[in-house]
Amino acid sequence: MTIRYAAIEGGGTTWVAAICEDRPDNIIDSIEIQTTTPIETLTKLKDWLLSKQPFVSVGVASFGPIDAKINSPKYGYITSTPKPNWGWTDVIGLLGLRDELKHVPYHFDTDVNAPAMAEFISSNHLGISSCAYITVGTGVGVGLVINNKTVHGLVHPEAGHLQVRQKENDSFKGSCPFHGCCIEGMVSAGACAQRKGIDPSELKTLSDDDEVWDYFAYYLAQLCVSIILMVSAEKIVIGGGVMNRQSLYPKIREYTVSILNNYIQHDDVTKSSSPLIGPSVFGSRAGIIGAAFLAYNIHKNNNNI
Repeated sequence: MTIRYAAIEGGGTTWVAAICEDRPDNIIDSIEIQTTTPIETLTKLKDWLLSKQPFVSVGVASFGPIDAKINSPKYGYITSTPKPNWGWTDVIGLLGLRDELKHVPYHFDTDVNAPAMAEFISSNHLGISSCAYITVGTGVGVGLVINNKTVHGLVHPEAGHLQVRQKENDSFKGSCPFHGCCIEGMVSAGACAQRKGIDPSELKTLSDDDEVWDYFAYYLAQLCVSIILMVSAEKIVIGGGVMNRQSLYPKIREYTVSILNNYIQHDDVTKSSSPLIGPSVFGSRAGIIGAAFLAYNIHKNNNNI
């Protein structure tokens, strides 16, 4: 018997929906919709989901901040996001999962916790108990799996807004409206474009040796160092639109080793060739497959599979 899962990935630029069969990484149908207003965007996704029934469960992975606490009255909401017009949006409600599709079990989490769990499950053969997933695009988000569970806590990790130590002779003050030179304010697509005085769409035209990528790697390495020191993650996966440039991974590893300065004595940290920091095994599909893993897990747990 074929089992079908539905997945929704919410981003600041586009939202993606997909149908998977039997496995979370087996996508058989999908749609991508531009992020406009909540009602317009999520209604289109709801109509698409209704047309693709039946499926056994839905996984929704959204940009945030969100309320991911199941017992909270605002569970399923985007909360205090800087995204214009999206503050306090009832994502689950607008997707029809509180009415037309209320018979379908669902799970709601961040757009970084979901791929973090997908990466973690795909690495079971490594015998690890922790994994971090960083996405770099319009913003910077960090998802964490620690001891086999995604981290929520007070709200959920927002490590993209950790403050940074500025690189010597760097006069760029950062683009974050809240914190200036935090990680997101220094390495997001908008920050890199602002540093160069270009539109974010033009970043892909820059050469690999452009100085902007050296700054980028230095600041993102600070985030990797913080993750290593704070939660001792055994795997750090970096994805998102900016990371389509494969030459960035070696630069980030090198700066991570340099900043740690031999403090952590472990082969996965002391060697810049270590696979500790690398790309997603799911490539550019990490986000939507992560959402599919949410659907897969809720079905599995509800049915004791």
